[in-house]
Amino acid sequence: MVDQAYYQEIKQFQKQLDEQLQQSDSWLTLAGLYWLKEGKNTVGASPEMDVALPEGTGPARAGVIELSEKKVTFTPAAEAGVMSGGAPVVGKIELESDLNRNQTTLEIGKVSFYLIIRGSRFGIRVKHEENPIRLKFEGRVWWPVDDNRRVTAKIHWYEPQKMVDIPDVLGDVTKTAMDCALEFTIDGRPYKLDAYGLPSGQFYILFHDLSCHNGSYPAGRFMVTEYPDEDTVVIDFNKAHNPPCAFTPYATCPLPPDQNYMSVAIQAGERYKPLDGAGH
Repeated sequence: MVDQAYYQEIKQFQKQLDEQLQQSDSWLTLAGLYWLKEGKNTVGASPEMDVALPEGTGPARAGVIELSEKKVTFTPAAEAGVMSGGAPVVGKIELESDLNRNQTTLEIGKVSFYLIIRGSRFGIRVKHEENPIRLKFEGRVWWPVDDNRRVTAKIHWYEPQKMVDIPDVLGDVTKTAMDCALEFTIDGRPYKLDAYGLPSGQFYILFHDLSCHNGSYPAGRFMVTEYPDEDTVVIDFNKAHNPPCAFTPYATCPLPPDQNYMSVAIQAGERYKPLDGAGH
């Protein structure tokens, strides 16, 4: 029998994740991802454009994005009504990517688009507040709350940090610094998961288990631990959740490293229900 206070805590957690997906700038608003070619790339709400905004959301041709020697600029078409930071875009501007704190976001009505960089790729990601996937979203689906999937782990710090290859859905691999291994026992067997620390003091984990392809998202799930207590921390698999790639084909999610594959079925946390037009 699950403790009612704990059960309500998990239900509140699930509600918060649903509310995040329902926001006007969530992953469910993604409506396109276009990799730029060297030179000029046309932008507009026509399917003939190199970067095609949703039809009917703006002018057929809104401007031109140019990629030249790893520099990306945007020049609006006359009277296209492109805005950025609350002001009209006039003349050519350089676009800052999502790797920069001052990322440039361009807007036409309820559509926005911006530059992302992934490895050697330069792309334009498009968002639409009224994306049908968002408007029809009925909520995430979850495994039943299970007390036995809430475990205490021993923290083994890496000094120095351990550099780990983290692949992503594009096939790129990024060297990522892991702060520790979290060691615990589940179903009588020991496991270790590499994790990195968050500014909050909690740990972030990417993991894969035997429920993947069998009720859980095939590529693996993400999880944030509880706050550590000296040399231990609680890992609550009831709070495991799907990456953005479970909801949109326009995300570029990292995947769990090989050492975070577990030979146990974790039937707790978020399940996987494919959405029409979403998911890799």
